[in-house]
Amino acid sequence: MSKNLDDLNAALFAATDGGVACDAINTLAKHANKGNGQAKRALALYVREGRIDHMRMHACSCLAESVKAADGEFAALFREGLSDPELRYWSTLGYINSAGKDAYKELTKIAGDKAIPPGDRGHAIKCLAVFSKQPFDRHLPSDPEYWKETDLRLAEVTAWAKDGYPDGQGYSRPSRDAALDEPRTAFERVVSRLDKKLAKKRKKRQDLAAPTDWLAVAAPEDIKRIKARWALPSVYLDFLTRFSPVKVTIESRKFCNHFQLFGARELIEAQDGYSFNPVEKRPIEEWPAHLVVIASHGGDPFVLDLSKSDGKDAPVDNAEHGMGEWKFRRVADSFQAFLETLAK
Repeated sequence: MSKNLDDLNAALFAATDGGVACDAINTLAKHANKGNGQAKRALALYVREGRIDHMRMHACSCLAESVKAADGEFAALFREGLSDPELRYWSTLGYINSAGKDAYKELTKIAGDKAIPPGDRGHAIKCLAVFSKQPFDRHLPSDPEYWKETDLRLAEVTAWAKDGYPDGQGYSRPSRDAALDEPRTAFERVVSRLDKKLAKKRKKRQDLAAPTDWLAVAAPEDIKRIKARWALPSVYLDFLTRFSPVKVTIESRKFCNHFQLFGARELIEAQDGYSFNPVEKRPIEEWPAHLVVIASHGGDPFVLDLSKSDGKDAPVDNAEHGMGEWKFRRVADSFQAFLETLAK
């Protein structure tokens, strides 16, 4: 293995083509993520002395994600990178990964430095929030590049620093109904299968400051709003109440783009642009009043047809947007059957 990594490192430093360098860095990163110290040191050397600047950034990102608290030997490299505009973003993550709480002071300075781009400052705050378990990133996008200047909770960060950088409580996982783990009815078994599918996505990447791909118990006020708006069939209302989707997206061969399944919190707003004009604050007359948008695939609505409801369940239809008029076709005879297709 050592000889192979030596050859790989030699090929990386000899590369003048970005694609060749990228392949070598990606291979080194795989070994580094498994804890291989030689691979980490090879990445670190390229960050310092690499010939291709944007590949140095890539090496920095790979090394930053692979290092742990036990890898203190890389802390100095990442601290130097904090002053390099090209390396700062990933050096921020690498520094806190390798230095732990010793990185708090420097990252707090970055957060408050208005000469630094907001994305880098936001990333510093995000890293501080994750490692200290303080809620500086609450209700914000997982990627700090999407944060605005007003999203930077500098007063909170400053107060936290003056207080000696205490640990916070972190975020709780969304509340789950017990039936997801111990389903008893046919409907619960379908929902449980869907949750297991989503769990694979949660395992790969999950930010509890802005949770995604959960089926959670809905807030009572959201269900109250929904009941005041529609008389929904009991199966779908039960789904929203006990298994409400939290930022759920599904990818499969059938859905080449992200398929969004709306939850109780967003269901009413999900009607905007279909049955309701949010700019003019009025219903859209062309939209059939008995159709409730419950999901979207690239802007194409999936709707529950309340006119065909038997009180317990209702069929699900779909239409393409941008066609001049809505032409709906049946995709499932019931919401439960619709969930079965998503759970596969």
